[in-house]
Amino acid sequence: MTTRSLAELVVRAVNRVGSGPERPLSAPPSMRPPTGRWFNWAHYGVMVPNLPEPYRYFGIMAIVGTPEVTVFANDHVIATGPRDTTTVVSSTAAMTHGQFLHYSTDRDCDFADDGSRLRFGDDITIDGSYPTFAVTRRHPEVGVELSLRATGTITRFFDIPGLYRHWSLLCEYDGVVGETAVSGLCALEYARGAGPHSVLPSPIASRLELPAQVFTYQIVDVDDHTQVLLTHVSGPFGTPVIRTAYVRTVDGGSHGYTAGCTFTVDRYADRRLRTPDGRIMSVPDRYRWRLVDETGCEVLLLECEAAGDWAYGLGAGFVGSFRYTGTFGGDAIEGVGYAEYVDVR
Repeated sequence: MTTRSLAELVVRAVNRVGSGPERPLSAPPSMRPPTGRWFNWAHYGVMVPNLPEPYRYFGIMAIVGTPEVTVFANDHVIATGPRDTTTVVSSTAAMTHGQFLHYSTDRDCDFADDGSRLRFGDDITIDGSYPTFAVTRRHPEVGVELSLRATGTITRFFDIPGLYRHWSLLCEYDGVVGETAVSGLCALEYARGAGPHSVLPSPIASRLELPAQVFTYQIVDVDDHTQVLLTHVSGPFGTPVIRTAYVRTVDGGSHGYTAGCTFTVDRYADRRLRTPDGRIMSVPDRYRWRLVDETGCEVLLLECEAAGDWAYGLGAGFVGSFRYTGTFGGDAIEGVGYAEYVDVR
């Protein structure tokens, strides 16, 4: 067995979520913040692709606490301690500053025990409970006010009982970005887990980061009813750990593919990006996604070109947008996608 197949086998063995159709929701999903000693971190996300120029995308990617994974580490902003640190990247392509935010969780944030109100400083609020939510982003260049309505379609990325759960709701939205009325499909995401800080003193836990080295997560809205989620994670020596795709629709549920998904970088950008802690990072310029099903039939092909609107703060990396052309189910598609990318090699 190769190192590659062994790494992927381990992930599939511990994760109760597999390929195939997603089971429907049996109850409203919880969005509780970190509680107690064991569940010491949480992630909240709102991702909106395919916005009109000059915005292209909108995103909120927040981490409350720290999961101690290399690609999501922002240790340089920890002031009082990992448990008291919240980091957020929230941006559109039209923002030129203020996309990366960090807070003392206790002093600057306000999280309802049931997750029905999440306030990140004076910058961001996410209010509501399933199936409706209100999202506000205050920014001097581009304000955002969105109303989200969950469609009932859920994608479960990970389900490791007692350790880690991560899911994404397919939502319809409408509202205003800047001065532009917008509507379409978006993703509302949540994760909660236990990390080394749950059981070990901080100095020891901080040395036990999981060694993921390359991470990318990307979203495209194929049409008004269909969204595709794409993930690639590799560890040391370029060993793929996760290669997954999820095709989901407003009324047809979510279908996961844990095999047959490939991510290939054809060219990296000439200009490498510098992070606030001094790291120099290569980011892709041209790349491809391809998905084939169990019978070998091509489901999706995307030829992508990064828009170059990268904003720092997705853990140790960046968020931005990309333009794509390609095919879905044999039909031609094109648009603007949402991308997260981290490379700490």
